[in-house]
Amino acid sequence: MKNQKRGLSLMTLTADNITTLLADQDLLISAPDFDGEIQHLAYNSNDVVPGTLLFIKGNFKAEYLTDAIEKGVTAIIAPASFKHATKLPTWVADDVPAAMSIIAMAFYQYPQNNLALIGITGTKGKTSTAYMAYEILRAYTHDKVALSSTLQVITGSEPQYHYRAHLTTPESVDLFRWMREAVDNGMTHMVMEVSSQAFKMRRVYGLHFNVGIFLNISPDHIGENEHPTFEDYLQHKMMLFDHSEQIVLNVDSDHFGELIAHAELMVHRDGIWLYGQEDVDSPKADVYFEATDANLHGSVFKVREVGQQAEHLHIKGEYTLDMPGDFNQSNALAAMIATRLVGADAPAMAEGLETVKVPGRMQVLNTQKHGTIYVDYAHNYASIAALLQFVRQNESVNQLAIVVGAPGNKGVSRRPGIGKAVSEGADVVYLTSDDPQYEDPAKIADEIQAAITNPKVTIYRELDRTKAIIAAILAAGPDDVVVLAAKGLDEYQKIDGVDTPYENDWAVANRIVSELER
Repeated sequence: MKNQKRGLSLMTLTADNITTLLADQDLLISAPDFDGEIQHLAYNSNDVVPGTLLFIKGNFKAEYLTDAIEKGVTAIIAPASFKHATKLPTWVADDVPAAMSIIAMAFYQYPQNNLALIGITGTKGKTSTAYMAYEILRAYTHDKVALSSTLQVITGSEPQYHYRAHLTTPESVDLFRWMREAVDNGMTHMVMEVSSQAFKMRRVYGLHFNVGIFLNISPDHIGENEHPTFEDYLQHKMMLFDHSEQIVLNVDSDHFGELIAHAELMVHRDGIWLYGQEDVDSPKADVYFEATDANLHGSVFKVREVGQQAEHLHIKGEYTLDMPGDFNQSNALAAMIATRLVGADAPAMAEGLETVKVPGRMQVLNTQKHGTIYVDYAHNYASIAALLQFVRQNESVNQLAIVVGAPGNKGVSRRPGIGKAVSEGADVVYLTSDDPQYEDPAKIADEIQAAITNPKVTIYRELDRTKAIIAAILAAGPDDVVVLAAKGLDEYQKIDGVDTPYENDWAVANRIVSELER
């Protein structure tokens, strides 16, 4: 679906506006006899103020509606299954999350039409690629680029416009509000991580991207509360192709045949840009990268364009990336192609890649007596296996230890994958907690441990994450490596539905090392 036309007044919708928007998308089941105006949108009763249109979705409880009424809610949009009696003006919609996206973009006056949008999906590397594209576009636009990532949302150059992210892709009401703020702050471009859940839960329903990047695919996010099967996960990932004008696709990805077949159904071949690592076994790409130098702090890689279409990009040459690992060089090339398609030039790419920093990604702490400590957000088989392999290839490792857990109530299939990665790449593992939510962290640790089949791996269990990190660092010698995986700079543990303050892995490691070596 193409982005909608602008035309409704900012921050206000009439009842007729809402009815028309829903009817035009075949989402309307019934409309109320109501002629008032809506001045605020919310999907949580905690956010209701007078003049609010409240969207009833998910596990909505009767007490939430009572709370909303007490706060002055004006009207609601509910599914046909909503059975709570109310005298509030009510639109009944066939798909409330889709309705929320359509209404939010109209309420905020279609801000996406004033932004060059890059959407990024993949099982691993979304956040790193997003920051690479963001830094390239910062250099090109002189700081007029917005960002929506797993870590933070940025809608302006000043610190008050930098927000902590709660989802990889925000709920549509938040997303379009932030887009509007970005446009009002003079932003001209926006880089977004787009998760499979964003498509499944309709958070980006009706949104169209100038460029969509597809990095890779491997089993993840499969479970009761996410995707029932890998095929469902793959199909929702590929929905990015359906909503992108141009596509940047990794030829080295698993399931490349399915990916390119679907991409070519959605976009003409001259709008599909294939990239990959320089290798005789790779399928034919338009642009290749080849590492020419690498160390623990960064790398140098060469970009080669193949064919007349690719040569129009004008990005060939040698680039320095302030991040280690060939997987990051691959991500960098994807970011380069995508940003070129929305205007960036090679000098901006060189500047952005040379200075890019991703909070909580591949951060290295060198110690005098306790080896090298890596802090990274790697949280599934693919990313943890790649990280451990990189450490093995670039460090003289006596013993490699990893501190890791898995989140509760989602990504259940991730747990055996973590165990497999530990079996393949680690000598020691400290199983601990990582956002257990409503599950018992000991049970989660059991499921990871069951997949650690390598008898040479020493297994410790310490469910207090801070204590696990301390134990791993205390046990490490000068030639050892300790990897703190999955949490990065996250300052919360999600426990029983509450964001419980947590020091963050990097802070814990720095504090302990300072105490040990002062």
